[in-house]
Amino acid sequence: MKQANASPITGQEELAPPQSKSPRRRIVLKVCVVILALALVFAGTLFRIYRVDTHHASRGSIWWPERGRNLIPPTAADITLRRDLLDHYAIYTISEKDLNAFLDRRFARPGKVLDSFSERSPAHADTVGKPIGPLGWVVTENTVSYHYAARNGGGQHYYHDTESGQTYQDSAYW
Repeated sequence: MKQANASPITGQEELAPPQSKSPRRRIVLKVCVVILALALVFAGTLFRIYRVDTHHASRGSIWWPERGRNLIPPTAADITLRRDLLDHYAIYTISEKDLNAFLDRRFARPGKVLDSFSERSPAHADTVGKPIGPLGWVVTENTVSYHYAARNGGGQHYYHDTESGQTYQDSAYW
């Protein structure tokens, strides 16, 4: 007859020796670490591109894609830009004559003539002296505004100080 090896303490059974970690678990862990590292690199890249102000002497030094760059007048100088995922903000210096010429060319419908100077509107009295947008541009008494919709449905807002030539631009595109 066979005898069972009983544990010296009743109710306690012998435990199996610990097993090593399975190779599958190691592979899953490595894949998770690689995915996390790639996500951190992607997030870091977006942080460097978006919500960072850049300064440019002229439009020619802006490295953005054409869809954003072509919304800034070619004669604009001393440009400060901030780019978000689907829009951008800019402050630059330009004469009102050059701004109107740009707006007339850029936002005229095919076969139509645009007279942006006649479409401008003065700043609302309750906004004078207050900063607007993420760049904190301050609306003055001499500010006029221009509002246009791009062909892709994005909204374009230009606020221009007629005395100083300072312009604030808020452009959304998709």
